[in-house]
Amino acid sequence: MSLEEEQDGLFGFDFDEDDFETKKERVIPEQADYQAKIETDGWFHESGKSIDELMLEQHGPNEVKNAVEHDYFYKRYDRALTTALGYIRVVKTSDQCKVTGTKEITDIAMHCAAKLNRLDTLEELLDLDKSHTQDLGLYLVRAKFYPLVGRYAEAIDTCVMYHKERKLDYRIWSIMADVFIRSAQQSPASNAEDEMRYHLANLAMQRAVHIVKTSRWKTNIDFVKRRLDRDLQGLESRLQQTIDQGGNADKFVEWMSSLSPADQDKTIKASGLSEFDWQHVVWIYKDWALRQDLDLDDDIKAVKDM
Repeated sequence: MSLEEEQDGLFGFDFDEDDFETKKERVIPEQADYQAKIETDGWFHESGKSIDELMLEQHGPNEVKNAVEHDYFYKRYDRALTTALGYIRVVKTSDQCKVTGTKEITDIAMHCAAKLNRLDTLEELLDLDKSHTQDLGLYLVRAKFYPLVGRYAEAIDTCVMYHKERKLDYRIWSIMADVFIRSAQQSPASNAEDEMRYHLANLAMQRAVHIVKTSRWKTNIDFVKRRLDRDLQGLESRLQQTIDQGGNADKFVEWMSSLSPADQDKTIKASGLSEFDWQHVVWIYKDWALRQDLDLDDDIKAVKDM
């Protein structure tokens, strides 16, 4: 026995040619290029289904809502409005649709209608659902859009209700100024000397500016300071516009303090304020007077906060 054979036997090696066979190369299958829908911008526009079909599916309403928001973001207001109105229609008319609320979609639809100057549609949307009585954001939206359809009294009503809960929001006073100016421009008083709406607009803008200047803004933060400066500049510009239009808050205050019960109705009508709830006009006067340390008549003192 040779030395080599002896060593193989000693260590117990028993090699076979099959042990040295080259293994087959493993082939990894090519994977398909997949991208999740959610990562594709605007994927919800490509469903190929009608709004009526989508609104009855489990996730369909969210797809429709996403489409509305997406179109609005990219300023495709006409398409956003059409889709939003379809969403609202199905919710209101279909017993099979599980969605119960339309507040957010209605809000977007109103903004679209306003931007497209579709005032008839805007007015329908304003009257669509007033059940969200505790939604302050809805109050603000309605106050903003009521003047566009000539409903000035309702705008002031809404402003007063909003102010009860958000006393330091200057925007509501700016909206009130806009309401009074629009009302005066649409139906001017027969005698310009009797006109009070421009004076009320001036008062409202003074209140807005005052709120901004006395609010506790964190001006040590750059973006907050920039926001404050920008907003204040805009408000002061609008305040000047009311002055240019003849507005003078002092004249309104003087007029209120000189009202005689005997001819109050006639005087109010001549002033252009007859379309508004008189209690709200008194409330505005009272709010101003209390902050100016003015004396109030007994009948004014008796008026409760609205």
